[in-house]
Amino acid sequence: MVRYSSLPFRHLVKIYGCDVTYTHMILADCFSKAKNARDADFQHCINDRPLIAQFAATEPEYFAKAAKLISPYVDGVDLNCGCPQRWAVKEGIGACMCTNPDLIFKIVKRCKRG
Repeated sequence: MVRYSSLPFRHLVKIYGCDVTYTHMILADCFSKAKNARDADFQHCINDRPLIAQFAATEPEYFAKAAKLISPYVDGVDLNCGCPQRWAVKEGIGACMCTNPDLIFKIVKRCKRG
């Protein structure tokens, strides 16, 4: 959920028994390029685990760099292939990724390589 799964929201759902939480959908290119984007898009604390970072990406390099930058603070990364919002589909991210399995493969392969 874009801009919805903030740190306070994640804490709230854990109070009610949620075992694993996800960040909101973070744009991997912005996150990997700029510290101010990282500071604005990702807040965490010691009790915010297990946590999965959810990225939207169309470029394998940006996804891999974003995953590496966030890895000390999360327990996994996720490539968002389900966001149906029009702006996301227009940008080539989210749900429309399912129509491009070759790109998904390239992104995952690049991230796995490190």
